[in-house]
Amino acid sequence: MTDKRYLLFDADNTLYDFTASETNALRRLFRSFSLDDSTLPIYHRENKECWAMYEEGTITLERLESERFRRFFSAIGCGADPFQAGRLYAHLLGEEGIMIDGAGDLLKALRKSFSLCIITNGIARIQKERFLRTGTADLYEKVFISQEIGYAKPDSRFFSHVLYSLGAEKEQCLVIGDSLTSDIKGAEGAGIDSVYISFSGSTAQNATYSVSSYEELRSLLL
Repeated sequence: MTDKRYLLFDADNTLYDFTASETNALRRLFRSFSLDDSTLPIYHRENKECWAMYEEGTITLERLESERFRRFFSAIGCGADPFQAGRLYAHLLGEEGIMIDGAGDLLKALRKSFSLCIITNGIARIQKERFLRTGTADLYEKVFISQEIGYAKPDSRFFSHVLYSLGAEKEQCLVIGDSLTSDIKGAEGAGIDSVYISFSGSTAQNATYSVSSYEELRSLLL
């Protein structure tokens, strides 16, 4: 792809194993609050709804940190402090620096031919800590985090900010991510080509390309 200069990578479950990181952090949190792991599906339900609200712009990230726990505690009849839980969870999650197998080698190979950037919806202090703990922070030309920008993917203003900050044309950029609702939808709305990466082999009609492995992605790009 000789016309592409900037690769705009989503972070969680594209390069970083958020599922594993989240699981570890939640288990530690639950032990701190003496909660039963059997209530995890209830937390995931409330957390998913809160993140959907954030992507729609109906809740702030600051409110989300405690709101997901407020809803969760209410659903299971727990009187714990949701603000305390939100702060502790953020700390624990920041300590979980886990990458998907092969992601580090992929980034090092691509860095020789492209400028690499991160585009992520998330809490800035958590994401930055995870990048540092995985030794990948220095691989990126720039890191764009929704909390710092003020807009979240798929909002076109998020992508406009990215293009402006890079001094780049949309034709020079390629969005790479695993989320249909934030990465691929956002890229489509901004007029930027995209790669949908699904390790289960799913494809996306509204993505420019679909791949199911880092090997496929590397072959597509190099």
